Amino acid sequence: MNVAQRVEDTVRTQTMRLLASPFGSVKTSVAEKFSLDGHWPDVLRLCQQWNVLPTLASLVAQGVVAVPVAESESLQRENSIAFFRSTLCLRVGCEALRLLDNAGIRAVAFKGCAVISHLHASGRERMIKDVDVLIGPDDLHATLELLEANNFKRTVGEGSLADYIAFVRNSPGAVGNQAVSLEGRQGTSLDLHWKLGRLDATKLIETAWRVPVQGFQVPVVRPAFGLLLTVHHAIRNDFVPDEIARDVLDSGGWFRLLANDPTELACAMEYAEQWGLGDALGAMRLIVEHFGQSVPSHDKKPSAAASSLAGLYLRQLASEPINTDLAYLGSSRAVRQVLFGALSGWGRYAGFMRSFEASNGEESLSVWQRIQRVARSARGMSLTQWREIRALARAKDRLSE
Repeated sequence: MNVAQRVEDTVRTQTMRLLASPFGSVKTSVAEKFSLDGHWPDVLRLCQQWNVLPTLASLVAQGVVAVPVAESESLQRENSIAFFRSTLCLRVGCEALRLLDNAGIRAVAFKGCAVISHLHASGRERMIKDVDVLIGPDDLHATLELLEANNFKRTVGEGSLADYIAFVRNSPGAVGNQAVSLEGRQGTSLDLHWKLGRLDATKLIETAWRVPVQGFQVPVVRPAFGLLLTVHHAIRNDFVPDEIARDVLDSGGWFRLLANDPTELACAMEYAEQWGLGDALGAMRLIVEHFGQSVPSHDKKPSAAASSLAGLYLRQLASEPINTDLAYLGSSRAVRQVLFGALSGWGRYAGFMRSFEASNGEESLSVWQRIQRVARSARGMSLTQWREIRALARAKDRLSE
């Protein structure tokens, strides 16, 4: 590893400490070191990449950290742009939820919308790039017809809806999540989900809380399930730090909220076990504690698998993201899904895969190229690293059982 890479890895780790630590003294010392070493441009780039500019902007506004003038002006400018886009997206999502409500289609918002409504005083403190909505699987066709009649359109895949559904069902990367992305007005985005692995969609919808968002009374998941869905997203994204920075910060907020609500905390613990999220929740607990935050105690200690998952996150934060295809080596589920997808029509399956990769800005590789890349990544891995990968594969499999 060269010097530049070591510096970048250090900045990544310290940036997360700055954002996630509950202690003002830690934040101040980290900020002073960034100023001394001239790393603030790198910090701003990371925060923008991680979609956590509002967290940094809030620390600066509160006077907790001091940022050089040039970077402070850039932070304010970029954060204002992000806030405008986030607000527009949130409003369009709320309008979609009202359309569904008026049509008698039951739905619930989760992830960013739930985080804003439960954990923050305003949308200035949390950025969203899309609104995630869950419906019952039986309402999918009616929901799409209604939203498409109101100027929403699918953004991935040009085939039939049946072909698309077959693809997501057999996509190992989806980890049991079945959803379609829709584009609303002015480039806003809504992710419509009808299955979230083992999570009970009916329970999530029936226990929704109605809260005011953007002048609307919006159904959002209860706090216990808000935490579990945050953890669920972290698993789906392989505990890759660049992908789950908001999940770590959000989990810290959920833990603080549930510390004062024993009923919600007990609910989160109960359903984490039912829905196969126990190890992943334990891992997030360890990650949040690693950055200094106290977490509400309960009888069950994090498992060895939870420790491996937390270790996987911290290892990636301190070096570089893993090749996420490695998790497939320990998963017969993933192999079966790809085989079923291929047997149903490889051309359609591969076409949807390329569309997804393009929409996520990923390079599209052939099967042979992926095999070669996995072989290179696997070479020289330690036993500890293999345990971490195995824990990840099992956690993802558990969501799809």
